[in-house]
Amino acid sequence: MKHQCCLTSAVLLFFVTTVSSAAAADDRLGGMQLLPGYTHQKLQGFDSIVGKISKQNGLQISYEIGSLPRPGGIAFGGQFSDRARKTPKNQLRWYKEQIVNGQPVHLAHRKDGYLLVSFPKKGMNFTARVTSPEEMVDALLMILTYPNPVIKEAGKAAPATKKPRNAK
Repeated sequence: MKHQCCLTSAVLLFFVTTVSSAAAADDRLGGMQLLPGYTHQKLQGFDSIVGKISKQNGLQISYEIGSLPRPGGIAFGGQFSDRARKTPKNQLRWYKEQIVNGQPVHLAHRKDGYLLVSFPKKGMNFTARVTSPEEMVDALLMILTYPNPVIKEAGKAAPATKKPRNAK
């Protein structure tokens, strides 16, 4: 009986976490601005939130939102892994890191044509196979609007931009 209670509690916890994560996906992706002709489709994920942004007969951008692993903790399936940063150097055309709208962003363009963009503080990975400079521009113009600082997160307004320390 005790084992059944623990199992029931674990299943309930998983269900509540999954449902609340799915609801949060709209908030986390909601501020992203799509170019004309592109649509967003939520897909069914098992242990993370997944979906795609696509244009008919054109570019497809897949995304996955995973929970952030605790530093030094055990990694579980579905948790965020920084795909852009973890790409081996011999597979890269280029790799860049930048702060966009107050969030760190890691970008990698692999030799096989895949663009990987990771938002490590948000647990978000975007992946797109780009076949032309126009597709690269479209992908970056949309992906870099995530997360939109105008959208309120968890009831808080976006933080104000801080002045550099040496600014007067």
